[in-house]
Amino acid sequence: MINVEIVRNYNKWCEHKQINKSLIKKITQNVLLRFDNFSKIKQFELSILLTNTAEILTLNKQFRNLEKATNVLSFPSNELNWQDLYSKLEFLGDSDYMHLGDIAFCYEVIYNESCEQQKTFENHFIHLLIHSILHLIGFDHQNDTEANIMENLEIEILSYFGISSPY
Repeated sequence: MINVEIVRNYNKWCEHKQINKSLIKKITQNVLLRFDNFSKIKQFELSILLTNTAEILTLNKQFRNLEKATNVLSFPSNELNWQDLYSKLEFLGDSDYMHLGDIAFCYEVIYNESCEQQKTFENHFIHLLIHSILHLIGFDHQNDTEANIMENLEIEILSYFGISSPY
C-alpha cells in the first residue's frame, strides 16, 4: 500500500485534476514493482508539495544553496544506492514500512518547460514524478553511466503509461 500526502500551496495546481493521489500512487507502484527488494515492504509513504516559484526558490536556497527555481526537488528519507536495488541483498532491513521521502514540484517552471518542449503539462509532470521517485530510491545522474541507466528506466516507465521518450 502506498500512502500519499499532497499539499497544494498554489491555486494553479487545482486546474490539473488528473494530478491526484490515485495517479501518484499508480506511478509510484509501477516504479517500485520493478525492484524485488521492495516486495516485502507492505506500506510506503510519500509526501508531495505542489507549489510555486517563490517557495521552490526558498527550498533551493535552504537545502541546495542555489538561488534559482527548478522544476522539482527530491528529498529522500533513506540513503539508498541504485546498485543495491538489483541485488538480492536484504539492504532494507526487517521493516515492512518505508517513508520514501518528499518531492516538491514548481508549477511555473513545469508549465514553461512543457510549453517550450511541446508536451502536455500532465505528461511532463509524470516524467518529473518518475524521475523524482527514482532519486528517492537511490538513482542519480552524476555521470554519463548513471544518467543513461536512469533515463532508460524513465523511458521504459513512461512507455508503460503511453508517454513517449522525453530524450
